[in-house]
Amino acid sequence: MSEQTNHPVVTLKENRFPLFSLVLVILAFCLTAYMAYLNYEITKVAGAQLIRAQQLQENAQTKFLDQYAHFLYQRAEAERFERSFEVRQKHYSEFMGALEDAWNAVGRKNRQDLEQALHQLAKSYYGLEPFMDGGSRLYLQKRIAMFHNLANQLIGYEQNKRGIIMEDKATMDRMTREFQEFLYPLLFEPKREEGEQSESGQAKR
Repeated sequence: MSEQTNHPVVTLKENRFPLFSLVLVILAFCLTAYMAYLNYEITKVAGAQLIRAQQLQENAQTKFLDQYAHFLYQRAEAERFERSFEVRQKHYSEFMGALEDAWNAVGRKNRQDLEQALHQLAKSYYGLEPFMDGGSRLYLQKRIAMFHNLANQLIGYEQNKRGIIMEDKATMDRMTREFQEFLYPLLFEPKREEGEQSESGQAKR
């Protein structure tokens, strides 16, 4: 008769502590992983906010520097305008005076006085030239050439008669007024900013 083999029986009560320890280890690992994830998300959000704050600061600094540079430019333009005012006024008065002298010479049929007046007109133009852009210089050169040709043409009419007819006087007044209307705003009215011009244009609409 064979002997019975006795196997040890491990009860649940005896394994409860190791299982509980294993559960605690798993929970601790999960908690550590979750804390690491939260730390990563917080760092990520904080980094994004820091970058955003730096961008806002840089934009504010750039805007401030642009405004300051614009202020310095306007100030320099105003100072340049004030310093050159007397020069522009001098050449402008000489230019307009030369126009009147030229037409008076035409009225008197005095070619010598006309040549002197046209010479003074050219000299005063060269004094005004530095204060004009390319388009303004070209326009004024064409108008002066027209004036020059018209004056020489009129003085050649009826050399034996004094004075000019009313049509010529009307032409004289019109061309003188056109020169004045073109030069005065160009030389003595400060340039408006593009933003102000656009706002005024929208207001008119």
